[in-house]
Amino acid sequence: MEKKSLDTKAENCLRTEGENMINVLPDDLLVKILMLVLIKDAVGTMILSKGWQYIWTMMPELEYEEKNNGKSIWHFFDKSLQLHKAPVLEYIYVELGSQCPVDVDVGKWIENAVDRGVCRLKFDLMWSKKPINLPESLYTCDTLVFLSLSNKIFVDIVSPACLPPLNSLVLLSVVFKDEDSQVGILSSCPILKNLHVERHIEDNVINFNVKVSSLELLIYKCPDREEEEGIKRSLVIDSPLLKTIIINDISGDSCSFENTYRLDKAYINVTCDNDKFMRSLASTVLLEIVLGIPTVVCFTTITFFQLIECEIQPFELDWLEPLMVFVQNCPKLKVLFINLIYLREDFPLSWNHPSSVPKCLLNHLEIFEWKRYGGRTQEKELVRYILANSRCLKRVAINNPEDNEEMMDELKSMSRISQSCQLTCTPIILQDTYLDRYTSY
Repeated sequence: MEKKSLDTKAENCLRTEGENMINVLPDDLLVKILMLVLIKDAVGTMILSKGWQYIWTMMPELEYEEKNNGKSIWHFFDKSLQLHKAPVLEYIYVELGSQCPVDVDVGKWIENAVDRGVCRLKFDLMWSKKPINLPESLYTCDTLVFLSLSNKIFVDIVSPACLPPLNSLVLLSVVFKDEDSQVGILSSCPILKNLHVERHIEDNVINFNVKVSSLELLIYKCPDREEEEGIKRSLVIDSPLLKTIIINDISGDSCSFENTYRLDKAYINVTCDNDKFMRSLASTVLLEIVLGIPTVVCFTTITFFQLIECEIQPFELDWLEPLMVFVQNCPKLKVLFINLIYLREDFPLSWNHPSSVPKCLLNHLEIFEWKRYGGRTQEKELVRYILANSRCLKRVAINNPEDNEEMMDELKSMSRISQSCQLTCTPIILQDTYLDRYTSY
């Protein structure tokens, strides 16, 4: 009994000593520690002691994310923000889901954040009520460098907006009052570099205009929708400094550039066949494109004189011969990925040897990868041709979904002109698509 008592005393002593060590840490370090845990846990530390009551209130970054547990975080969020005392909010992220009460003022916290000089603000509203207006002060905030608005947000620019330091803007499935509001929020950002837009199917905008002189990155996604008789929708881009575009538009809307561009990187999945738009991609160094009927004609008539790396995603298309025309038009190509999205087994394919060997095969191509290789006769001929003519080839990786060993052995037996070429049949992990790479906000 005496030994047990001594052990208990020692344990209590060590615990007390540990608590005392934490208590002597400077407040700014304690704040940094609390920023590593969930906001509910950080707020919960106020019951530890009198000294801890205010520590969490100085956190410069706050994240409130609603979970699918049937309870809304609104009341906790509303109360904790009233107690929060940090003079400057560097970052606040608020996600309110379908559980959020519809009779509360969800926009009042934005005024609070603006008053405290918020630098980065992310708001995702998914409640059951219709989209809401946000306070006008948000659109004249002179401290915001990053703004993200998602879902049940109604963008209504009544008076001139002005967001002088805003560098990045994300608008996901928001609804605009009209086209003037869409243009107004973009024109309010004189140094905007990054713009990410995902259109709502009924966002009150027919002609979506991106006229931002400072813009360097544009991510634009538009869903499929039924055609309305007499209405022609469009995306018009007028941003002369643009270097990277990611356009995933399967709506059938027209896409166009107002000026000639020298883009470096592009991801393109469109259902329009605008030749001028496609020719604006000629200067790209990295290209990822979904190759379908709307794009194949333009695609095979352009010379990609700077292209180094390309991923082709054929979709329901007799694509082998167009691919070789494309390769012929890419004199500097070093890396070629084929990612076969979808092709019926009975879809007819044709293959004829090119009249001359593409320059990139003779002098530059180093990596060739194919995901979802089917092993059809025409596909084999393409692989055989590339292996036989690519002098600089270092790596070939071909993936068959069924892991057909006989098919892979046949590929390995094919003659290769490059003595240093390594052929692997292990599953390929292609590089992240541009769409994934640039949307991690």
